[in-house]
Amino acid sequence: MTPTSNQANTSIENLLTALTDAILAEEGDIDSIISRYDVSRADVEGFVRIIRRLHTVLIGVRPSGRFVYRLKQDLMGQPHWDVIARIRYLPPRVQIAAGIALVAGFMLLSRRRFAAIAREETIAEAVS
Repeated sequence: MTPTSNQANTSIENLLTALTDAILAEEGDIDSIISRYDVSRADVEGFVRIIRRLHTVLIGVRPSGRFVYRLKQDLMGQPHWDVIARIRYLPPRVQIAAGIALVAGFMLLSRRRFAAIAREETIAEAVS
């Protein structure tokens, strides 16, 4: 790359930066920027329309606290130890045992609930 093309790229970047800053600040002083960089209005008008459209379309978004926390943990290399992550890093045999224990616990709780409902129905029939 020649020094001239490098200077031209820098000049275009500076022009676009100045145009963007003027449009975002809503100053409307685009003509002075165009004359300062010695370009024609027709050459810059397409960029001005794109910058204005992007300014109206793009909105700022604030990330959730949970996302910020997880991103910080990921960037710092600290694992976040929730229940799923703890189970995921267990050996396969332990994962299977944990799954069986979970299913057995669910079955035990549902059996007790159904037994209690059956007892209530039996008592209600006996009373009536």
